[in-house]
Amino acid sequence: MKFLFLAIIFFCSLKIQAKSDSIIQKEITVNDHRLFLTNNENNFFSGSLEIFDKYNNSVFYADSFYTRYNWDTLIDLNNDGNKEFILEVGTGATMYDYNMFLIFDFVKSPEPLFEIHNAELIAIEGKSPNIISYERLSPAVMGAGFAYSLKYENGKIVLDNDIEKSKELRDLDPDESDERYFIKEYEAGFDECAEDSQILIYYQAYIIQKKILGQESKGWKFFDKYYKCKNKKKIRAGLKKIVDESYNYLSNSENYKFVLNKY
Repeated sequence: MKFLFLAIIFFCSLKIQAKSDSIIQKEITVNDHRLFLTNNENNFFSGSLEIFDKYNNSVFYADSFYTRYNWDTLIDLNNDGNKEFILEVGTGATMYDYNMFLIFDFVKSPEPLFEIHNAELIAIEGKSPNIISYERLSPAVMGAGFAYSLKYENGKIVLDNDIEKSKELRDLDPDESDERYFIKEYEAGFDECAEDSQILIYYQAYIIQKKILGQESKGWKFFDKYYKCKNKKKIRAGLKKIVDESYNYLSNSENYKFVLNKY
């Protein structure tokens, strides 16, 4: 009985130790601010962030809004001589939302100003960096999606829309033959005109991408050429609404602001 009691204590202590080991804490110093990140690797969205100023006052706190810490960097996003701070955290384990950039400008505020999901930083010497965001449409297994380029200008996150000046935008231009290949593959395995068909996902992604590049008319030419089903005029009108709503959302700088009460 004594041995059993000791074994139970040992087992419980191992569980407590394992649970403790799963708690990860990281401290980052940026100028006069200290950031403390805590997350539990065993639980999604357990991450918290607390920020202290140079007087050791807590000036920001948010809990349960990310899964893990990825990396951080100081970089001048708008070439004004002041470096902004980017904190990248993992948000989950899905193709739809896998990371988040929190963007700080400590000259303006100790709180994160913006959040950009599914983000990648593109920094080329001699020019302002861009942030590329990738959007995957549902169902993700079809592989349809689009990407867009964002810049930090005049205190806002804005959509990059000048393909003549932006190599980042030009790099996002899809190859029509690739898009056609995916559509043909779908048509080979499914009835593209059936009630439950998902074929429009490919057209939606392609047209949105072309609109982002300032080439919307080319997207619609693609649709008019290859879409074969009945009620094409009605389908086109519905698709147009979706494309416009998506683009308007991406163009609205307010949608990139970090809002604490979302979490």
